[in-house]
Amino acid sequence: MQTRERHTPATPAAMPGTRDVVGAPRLRAHRDGFTLIEAALTTVIIGTAVLAIVAAQQAYHQQNGWAQRSATAQLLANEIRELTLTMPVYDPFEERGPITNRTAPTDPASFRSVIDFAGDVAGDGFGTGTEFAPPINALRLPIPDLTQWRQIVDVENVQHDNIAAENGLPLGTTAMVRVIVRVEYRMNDTQDWEVMTRLTWVVGA
Repeated sequence: MQTRERHTPATPAAMPGTRDVVGAPRLRAHRDGFTLIEAALTTVIIGTAVLAIVAAQQAYHQQNGWAQRSATAQLLANEIRELTLTMPVYDPFEERGPITNRTAPTDPASFRSVIDFAGDVAGDGFGTGTEFAPPINALRLPIPDLTQWRQIVDVENVQHDNIAAENGLPLGTTAMVRVIVRVEYRMNDTQDWEVMTRLTWVVGA
C-alpha cells in the first residue's frame, strides 16, 4: 500500500520591507537626501569654518601692515641718526656757552650742527624741536612718497654721568647732547598722529 507524501507549499522569499513567517525584522527601505536637521547642522559647521578663515585672514593682514609700518618707522629714524653722525654737536662758528633766544634754520640743507635740530631756542635754553613732514633722508632730501609720515627731533643736554635722566638740561650747558627722534604715522588728514617708533642716542662735543 502506497502512502501519499504531504508537500508543504513553499514559502515565497521575503520581500524587502516585509516580515517572514517567523517574525524576522523588516529591512528598512533605502532613503535619499538629508533631513532638515542634518542640513541645518551642515550649514552651521561650514559657516563657522568660513568665518574663522576670514577672521584669520584679516588678522594676518593687520599684523603684516603693522610690521611694514614699524619697519618704515625704524628706517626713517635711522635716516636722521645717519645724517647727524658726521655733524659737530655745536656750531663751530658760534661761541660756546648757554644757548638762548636762538632762531634755528628751517632748511635741512643749511644745518651745520646737531644743535640746529633743536629748533628755535627760547630764553630758558630749551628748543621747540624740529619737524620734517614729509620726512627726510640722510642726504637731507625730502621723501615725497611718504606724506603720511613725519619725523620730530628734539635735542637737549644731559650730564655725562646721568645720560638716562628723565629731564634734559638747557642747551649749551654740558658737553653731552641727547637726540630724540620720534617717527609718527597717520593714514589720512582726519586722523591723529600715532607714534610708531622712538630712537634716542647721546653724543659728546
